[in-house]
Amino acid sequence: MTAPARLDQFNAAYDAMQDRILLRIRTSDGAEYRFWITRRFLSILWPMLIKMAEGFSARKSADPLTHSALAELAHGQAVGQADFASQYQEGSLFPLGAEPVLLARISLRPIAGETQTLILLPQEGLGINLDLDERLVHIFARLLQQAATAAEWALKLEITQGLLAGNADTAAGPRRLH
Repeated sequence: MTAPARLDQFNAAYDAMQDRILLRIRTSDGAEYRFWITRRFLSILWPMLIKMAEGFSARKSADPLTHSALAELAHGQAVGQADFASQYQEGSLFPLGAEPVLLARISLRPIAGETQTLILLPQEGLGINLDLDERLVHIFARLLQQAATAAEWALKLEITQGLLAGNADTAAGPRRLH
């Protein structure tokens, strides 16, 4: 029996011709998943990442006032230990096809063990379920921050945004783009 494929590498880069971020995800079995992220989709995805970070912080302390500080600390540690210098290694298998899929829907499954599942889907068809631990949530967030900065989209993407105020509207389930 073989072990399930694990996330191996993320890459997010702005494509000026498309005015979109190309997200590439490679797994340990050599599969690569390619997705387009629009500015609008990122503005919906970001609060979900914050909710994930908050979920991990809430497990460390019952005091909601410390969640923001814990998330900042976890972000700094994860980003400091991540390898952003290595070049992305392309996959050899493309389960969803070689052309990127335009993301349109997103949902979140709560913490199960040490991970939370971020579900990224197109309007129709298959997408991906990303089981992310706390470290990967922060690394993924940093990659998206860097790509959005390169895009000059003027989005306020802060890891601690809303941790104290809460983001009730992101818990409502799947979101759709029009």
